[in-house]
Amino acid sequence: MKKIHCISGLGADERIFKNLSIPGVELVHVPWAPFDHHDELPCYAQKMSARIKEKNPIIIGLSFGGMLSMEIARLRQVEKIFAISTAKTKGELVQGTGGFLKFLIMHDVIPASMFTMPNFVIANRFGANTKQEKKLLADILEATDPHFVKWAMKALLLWQNEAVPKQAIHIHGTADKIILPVNIKPDHWIEGGTHMMVYNRAEEISKIIAENL
Repeated sequence: MKKIHCISGLGADERIFKNLSIPGVELVHVPWAPFDHHDELPCYAQKMSARIKEKNPIIIGLSFGGMLSMEIARLRQVEKIFAISTAKTKGELVQGTGGFLKFLIMHDVIPASMFTMPNFVIANRFGANTKQEKKLLADILEATDPHFVKWAMKALLLWQNEAVPKQAIHIHGTADKIILPVNIKPDHWIEGGTHMMVYNRAEEISKIIAENL
């Protein structure tokens, strides 16, 4: 049975992948490695890569995990990357944290707890519409280390990648409010897909992955 190694997004854990169903595939969650506050994405990608023991792995990278998967592909041979609800390069990454909010993040003004506090705005941005989706998102956020999220957001602002690995297959939603579709050039669009589509549009995404294995 093939293994696919799953790297979550910020404010997400392995539960976000639970609706994926790909014949002949075992999904293996890659837990977050310890981070240092001075880490940038390439450095942290080395730590995450070390947690994937299989040679020439297949990786699903969701959101922040998708950006990490781009960096991992620069470090080692990978068979395939399924980049979901993410940006492949600095140019694709919409700097929605620009201006004043960018200043606050870069100068450590915002309390860490603000990054993982469930609220209507976060639910709306993620595309959590049903009661079940909102509960799942709230449960995941409450279990997330806010200091990790605060560090990661700062690392994203400093991300410089411009290379797209040839093994990458990018899947993005047309209604994503976290990484806006305007700058994204994916291989597959999910019509009406939100940032939470790996959970609530899992059947379509599973089919795309299965067809590209």
